[in-house]
Amino acid sequence: HCGGCMVGCRHNAKNTLDKNYLYLAEKWGAEVRAEANVRDIRPLYGPQPDQARYEVVYEKITDLVFKRQTALRARHVIVSAGVLGTVNLLLQCRDETKSLPLLSRRLGYMVRSNSEALIGVTARTDEQDFSQGVAISSHFWVDDVTSVEPVRFSPGSSFMRNLMLPLDALQGNSLLAHLGHTVLAGVKRPFDFLTVRLLPKWAEKNTVLLVMQTLDNRMSLRRGRSLWTLGKKGLVTERDPNQPIPTVVETGRKVLNSFAEKVNGVSWVGMNELMNKPNTAHILGGCGIGGNEANGVVDINHEVFNYPGLFVADASVIPANLGVNPSLTITAMTERAMSRIPKQAEAVTPAPLQKPEGLELVQGGNGRSPMKAFPFLLAFVPLTLFFLFKAFKR
Repeated sequence: HCGGCMVGCRHNAKNTLDKNYLYLAEKWGAEVRAEANVRDIRPLYGPQPDQARYEVVYEKITDLVFKRQTALRARHVIVSAGVLGTVNLLLQCRDETKSLPLLSRRLGYMVRSNSEALIGVTARTDEQDFSQGVAISSHFWVDDVTSVEPVRFSPGSSFMRNLMLPLDALQGNSLLAHLGHTVLAGVKRPFDFLTVRLLPKWAEKNTVLLVMQTLDNRMSLRRGRSLWTLGKKGLVTERDPNQPIPTVVETGRKVLNSFAEKVNGVSWVGMNELMNKPNTAHILGGCGIGGNEANGVVDINHEVFNYPGLFVADASVIPANLGVNPSLTITAMTERAMSRIPKQAEAVTPAPLQKPEGLELVQGGNGRSPMKAFPFLLAFVPLTLFFLFKAFKR
């Protein structure tokens, strides 16, 4: 009843992955390798002595300088790294390492945010403690397409306030106008500004409203460079020009202002609105289900087109904005897909992968990735020179 479900349960009362699926998998002989980052998935064409069809290459994230690579061989591979992890890995395999060049060109498209907005209200007084209770315990529909979940944080969990601004600060249509009104709001209502940004017991006085919609809006993900990737190659987003994901959900703001009036509170919105960027707690899509590779990445059983034995099982296969928390939908779709894979006692030896005509094989690396250490070396060399200089100076 402490409200800490979102930020970390201290009472062993939360049903987390390590207590259900991973626990049961280990009981059946699965080995969990933590602190590992998969870098590549390589098909193994032709008959193999161990009947493997894929080689999965991973690095230990604890290797700071030379990234040692380890390869595992498997008959089946299930990618379940969440939308950002799964789409990023598969894009790398298709476009950079070229190990999976036949992946659908639809990879990274039809990505959705559940049409969400994270907003909330901070009470001006501490007469009522909003932090007590289960983190999310209720849910209601405002209209046919919009639902709202009140969310609470446990006492002391107030860091999120640094990402918030009073609603009054968001006026105008440009970043410069937003910044000007932010300053003006602080001058006109200094106590409200301090309530949201500085005064103590923010979590105890605060209620987050998670607004979600079923409206059809979308964006796409691709590998590239931007200001947000700090110049390194990573995932970048592109809004759909015809059905862009909204930054502001007006229906949610109406609920927000009504709730603020009810509890004598200050309405706030995320700082992302200052930059005209939508945010979400539930990113969906990117590996859509389709009838063939021209209109989807995976088939109805979550098997990747052109790569038998390679599956995707996470939120990246969700085909639409759900308007509610998607965790149970992800679970149901994943369990359905896994039920289509034959049990070990009933399984037959899978047919070897056949190399498509004209496709060049990708050779494996030497087990190390020294260039991954380049940013660390840039920091290490100046420090070494500095300490050597200090030593000789003595």
